[in-house]
Order: sequence, then structure tokens, then C-alpha cells
Amino acid sequence: MEKNKVNWGIISCAGIAESAVIPGILGADNAQLYAISSRGPEKLEKFKKLFNPVKAYQSYDELLDDPEVDAVYIPLPNGLHCEWTQKAAEKKKHVLCEKPMGISEEEARLMKEVCDKNGVLLMEAFAYRHSPLTKKVKELVDSGTIGKIKFMDSYFSFLLKDMNDVRVSRALAGGATYDIGCYNINIIRHIIGAEPVSIFATGEIGEESGVDESSCIVMEFEGGVKAVSYCSFRCMPRVEYTMVGDGGSISVPVVFNSKGETRLIVKTGSATEEITVLCPDNYMLEVEQFGRCILNGEKPYIAFEDSINNARVIDEALRQIFKK
Repeated sequence: MEKNKVNWGIISCAGIAESAVIPGILGADNAQLYAISSRGPEKLEKFKKLFNPVKAYQSYDELLDDPEVDAVYIPLPNGLHCEWTQKAAEKKKHVLCEKPMGISEEEARLMKEVCDKNGVLLMEAFAYRHSPLTKKVKELVDSGTIGKIKFMDSYFSFLLKDMNDVRVSRALAGGATYDIGCYNINIIRHIIGAEPVSIFATGEIGEESGVDESSCIVMEFEGGVKAVSYCSFRCMPRVEYTMVGDGGSISVPVVFNSKGETRLIVKTGSATEEITVLCPDNYMLEVEQFGRCILNGEKPYIAFEDSINNARVIDEALRQIFKK
């Protein structure tokens, strides 16, 4: 591609697009917000006034038919990720797909197959992985700051009161594990640097929603390393993760996509150190990295194999929770 900016199209005027990804595109040095689309005229008009895109379309297909769109961001409900990734790929658009990539390993593989067939890139949108904070934690663990890691836990919860929210829509593949538990599973696998050899999962299935409104997933890795993921739509807000080794511990008491001054706490022996890490906009970093992949041939930071392995853990956890 002989140009220095990627023309982005947004498939739907979702909340995450408004609050995070579109601002990330606007702040990125290799991106242009070219087109937005929505099936709701009121939302489309709102986004036009807020962000002033070059084009605005009343259907997703119209946006995909625009030859000037290089890449699309898909923030649709989970159950629509596979369908619209395939449609985008068939129109030769690169795809940044909101997590989880698909609602199963099988779906994720199909999405990648169609993208490969059409010569376009596909990356799962885990913006927090691009953060200097995440990279600092990984660096500290890998360098042996806390010795050999023995245990890790990660929590993500909040109170969801609106039962019309897509997060609790069974038809659209809602559920706490897909929505927020995927972060826990991803950070655990990333920091430990391995895949679990055994998984035990339990959860709370909503009587009204029919989806998992909480889940607790225990993972064991080679060498006896243990990890726990807990996520819930039915608890007071809590987002943090901790690693414990035979020489110390690291706690990260901040939300995954924190911006500005963030902190982590390292304990070794009787010493406690608080480390501050300055984080720019993770969504901007994500957009810029995917842009470099498109423009310069860089490899996607969230590799497809990483996404597949995350999906595999989720598949097994939900199989146990729903006793499929």
C-alpha cells in the first residue's frame, strides 16, 4: 500500500467505538477515520457530529462496498463477529475485530481462513496488550524479579443492571466469560507464557438471561503453576491481577485499559516498591500497530495463535459451566 495512512471504517456505532476506538483512530499518526456505519439513523447522526468522518453509511454493506476503506473495526455483539468479519474479508478489507474474536475456536479458525483466502489481515482487539503497563509486568516476570511464578489470579467484575444489554443476550452470544473473563484468561496465558494443561470451571447462569453471569475458572500449567480467573456481572466493580512467585509478588490494581499514570506493586522479601508506568491511549497504540501491519508488513501484535488458544480455554470453560 503506497500511502502513509489507513482509511478506517467502523461497522456500527457501538459504545466502545465511541468512547475508545474512534478516539484512538483520531489520535493515531497512521490512521484516518474515513467512514462510519449504523443501522440506526439517530446514532449515525450523533457520530457524524461527534467525529466528522469523510463518509457515513446507513448500512454496513454500503461501507464495505466503498473501495476507499482499507480496514474495518468490528465492535458488533459477539454473535455477529464471524459473519461480518467474513463479509469484510470478501470485500478485501483488513479486520480489527473486538474481543472475543469468535464465540468458539471453530468460528475463529473460519474467520482466519476467509481472511487468508482474501489476502487481508485479522487481529483480535485486546488493546490492553499494547499498553506499556502490560509490557512492564511481563518484563518483570520474565526477568525473574519475583522468582519462579507459582500462582496468578485475575478479577474483572461490575454490576450490570440493564437486562436489555447485549452483554446478557443469549441470541447475541452474551455472557460474562466472553465479555470480561476473556481478559482474565488472556492476561494469565500471556504472563505465564504457556497454555493450561487442565481447566476446571463453574459459573452462575442467569435465570432470565440464560447466559453465564459469572464464572470461576481454575487453570493448571506445566510445572504445577496454578491460576484463577473470576469474572462477574453480579459483583461490585473489581479489576486487578496478581502474580505470586517463590521470590515475591506483583500486583496490578488498575483496570486493563488504564490511561495516564498507572501503577504496579512489587514485593520481594521485606521490600515493597510501587512502580509508576505512564500509559498513552492503548486504543491508539492498537490502531497504530495494526496500521503498521497493513502499511509496512509488521506482524500483528496479537497473533492468531494467541486468539485461538484463548478461544480454546473459553470453549472448555463454557462447556463445563453449561455441562454441554
